[in-house]
Amino acid sequence: MRVAMAVLLLVSLFAGPAGAMEADVLKKELAYLHSIEGVKWVEFDRNWVYIGWAQVPPDIAMINNAAAMAGNRAINFGTHVWSVEASSAKPGWRPGDTPHICNTTARKGKIESSTCR
Repeated sequence: MRVAMAVLLLVSLFAGPAGAMEADVLKKELAYLHSIEGVKWVEFDRNWVYIGWAQVPPDIAMINNAAAMAGNRAINFGTHVWSVEASSAKPGWRPGDTPHICNTTARKGKIESSTCR
């Protein structure tokens, strides 16, 4: 039991903040989001991606789905992509702050849920 506790302590000390690695991987994998017309800002928090749209594109469902799938493949963990209107949601927005446009979740290599249409 003591050995198990020691291992857990060491892992937690050297692993860094929970989810920091996932966010870094997602930033690299989804860097292309910054170049999409209409995107004003993009933020990453663990396995969550937030996209602030200055202008909402007609193919938002495809963009959200592609980002969620690419993120899921990159970190091999569920990835959630939230799209919000940048006029009412600033960087730092989190679910529940103000309404959002839509959100998508990818797990196990497929879209698990999406409210994007």
